[in-house]
Amino acid sequence: MAANADLVPAFDFAKAEVALKKDPSLNLTDVLAELATLPPVDPAKRPKPATAVELVTDSLMAAIEVIPKVFGKVKPRGRRQLTKAELVSLDAEKEQVDTAISALEKRKKEIHQMISVHLDVVAENQKRVNDETPQNKDGHYLLAAPGIPEIVPIEGTGRYFTREKAKDKATYNHGKLLALYEEGLITRAEYLGLTSPARVIDETKIKRQFLNKNKRERLQWIIDQITDVKIGNLSINSRGKK
Repeated sequence: MAANADLVPAFDFAKAEVALKKDPSLNLTDVLAELATLPPVDPAKRPKPATAVELVTDSLMAAIEVIPKVFGKVKPRGRRQLTKAELVSLDAEKEQVDTAISALEKRKKEIHQMISVHLDVVAENQKRVNDETPQNKDGHYLLAAPGIPEIVPIEGTGRYFTREKAKDKATYNHGKLLALYEEGLITRAEYLGLTSPARVIDETKIKRQFLNKNKRERLQWIIDQITDVKIGNLSINSRGKK
């Protein structure tokens, strides 16, 4: 079975068949991604639990403190040349602004990491996770689902942090299909039956064969070998009334 990294889903072909028969316009890859489930993770391959990491250095913090002293000092009226003094001032301002932007971006990542670690620890304390709970590559638990975020209320504000998960994506890998053919694991007819004349994988041909009960079992094995799945990213957001 093929997938990205160490997260190898199992595809629910029975439910995929039902979904496609109900709505033939669906993409099979979208259906497979939605119905994929993650098996228990090998303990030896589990990422280490994520921890908060300090990204903003003293020098970056110093730049932010300097910003009020240099920000917006040059405001030429009309269309004219800048003076030498104004160019010096703008150079100093841009240097501090660039540094501050870097600091703010890093601080934003720090905030997201702290909230995500908080959610991980809450889940551990509530016994909602164990050694088999799926994690992403950064060691955060994959507890959220598309449209079903994890929520952290912010007391007294009516606002809350969320950890949201994007949809998983499945794609057919032509290189893997070609390798199956070159290794003699599929016939030339099977290879041609799943690709277009330009020798790229043809989603329409695959879906047509998937709905053909005489070809479905063999095709499921091929799909299992050539389908890469990218697990949806986790994101931290703040929601609610401002």
